[in-house]
Amino acid sequence: MAGIPWTGAVSAGEVASVPTAAGPLMPESGSSSTGTPAAQPLPATPTSYAVSPVSGRRPLLTWLAVGTAVVSLALSVAAPMATIVLGLVFFGVLAATLSSRYLLGRFAPLLDPTFVRVLGVLITGVALSGLLATVVGRPAELVAVVLGYGVLAAAVHQWTGTRRRVVAWAVIAAALALSLSFPAYHLVVLGYLLALAPLGFLWEWSRGLRGTGARRGFRGALLLGWVGVPVLLLSGALDRWLSTEPGQVRSVVGDGAAILRFTTLPGTEGTPLAARMLALTAFLGTLGYAAWLVFFPRAAPEATEVVEARLPWATGPRVWAGAFTAAAGLAVVFAVDFGRATAVLGAISAYPVLVGVALLVVLAGSGGREKTLPPPPESTYGRRTEPEGR
Repeated sequence: MAGIPWTGAVSAGEVASVPTAAGPLMPESGSSSTGTPAAQPLPATPTSYAVSPVSGRRPLLTWLAVGTAVVSLALSVAAPMATIVLGLVFFGVLAATLSSRYLLGRFAPLLDPTFVRVLGVLITGVALSGLLATVVGRPAELVAVVLGYGVLAAAVHQWTGTRRRVVAWAVIAAALALSLSFPAYHLVVLGYLLALAPLGFLWEWSRGLRGTGARRGFRGALLLGWVGVPVLLLSGALDRWLSTEPGQVRSVVGDGAAILRFTTLPGTEGTPLAARMLALTAFLGTLGYAAWLVFFPRAAPEATEVVEARLPWATGPRVWAGAFTAAAGLAVVFAVDFGRATAVLGAISAYPVLVGVALLVVLAGSGGREKTLPPPPESTYGRRTEPEGR
């Protein structure tokens, strides 16, 4: 597709893990190292995955995941509102940038040109509606709700099987009606669901871990952090240490009412549930920053290499420098008008967040079984994938 250089055919060395239902895995053009002609593209099969194994031993992955959850929980309990605000100011733009790079690099085969065009139109509408919501209020928020469900519907359209698509669309229509009936609740619940998206990608990445024990241990640590800790917070076990006071960021957010509006359910103001949900928002946000800013850049360098191969100007130093520069400029706006800066950051983040959601829907609907392929000699994770049957 002209103008979108990361879509279309992808060589075998570019893809780390994609369902073959998304299209045939393409071997590198030309002849193989043994002099035999390159294999022809194999037909897609909707029941299996081609997953590149993670090279090297990773005995510390489980403990690192647990340690990250413990540190994030400590920050979120000690100063939840400050954790949220400082995270948005310092890491919001960088997380949006690096998550975009990871998604484009790892899941390029799922982004066919037509799908990309549809997503681009819908997500741009969501971003613009979010910006207009600061001016026109509820009508713009409702438009964003409708377009957001449109992203889900477009992702479901990528599934195979007419019956499955029709059922999924019916569920989406019912959820849309419910969201339009209770828009204030929708915004809060949606925020928590989007905060869980990094868990889906961490789970998908772990398919490449060699050894059932390593994979189960890592996934168990993920569930402990992303599910166990939220249950702990919402149960009230940590209530004695929780607070909704803005603390160190009062000069930026005032009494914090703007943040509480998007993190707590209507009618819970002043109740213990409000403090629990505020801490939960801070906790999930911190885990998300750790995933996009630290884990994936180090654990999945092949995704970065794919983007740099197709966009040579998007080198690592330039991406980081550009993101830091944009974050610095937005930090000034945060200091002047926190509400407008949050709206701008929301518009920027809408693209990677909603593309990520769409990809998770596509992956969930593929219905495939995992198939881990043997690693090529002296390779790193994701550097090479072999077509099935070769």
